[in-house]
Amino acid sequence: MEIQNSKTVWVAWTNTDCTEGRGRNIPKVVCDLEATAIRLGRKGSVQGSDCQVSDHLAVMVNNCWLIPGVIHAQTAEDVKTQNLIDKKQAAIEKAKAAGLTEEDLKLLM
Repeated sequence: MEIQNSKTVWVAWTNTDCTEGRGRNIPKVVCDLEATAIRLGRKGSVQGSDCQVSDHLAVMVNNCWLIPGVIHAQTAEDVKTQNLIDKKQAAIEKAKAAGLTEEDLKLLM
């Protein structure tokens, strides 16, 4: 088998025990955009808290994406929100390159 393609996907994680969080973490949704994962993960974890979102690598083998779940399509609003996330991250990177520390950035936010 050969890897045909790969891409970054965003996973919103929930817990099998949403009452106390004593279960194990499992993927609630897998998305192409971070903004979509954040939206679909709202209030989806322990005691109604938002799901933790992290990036992961998806690979295609035999014309099938190997990921922990199904990739959910983004909306037009998700694309707008993702642009804001990307711009914020770029600004943070510029600030760090200019010498600002994590403490400096926290004071600004």
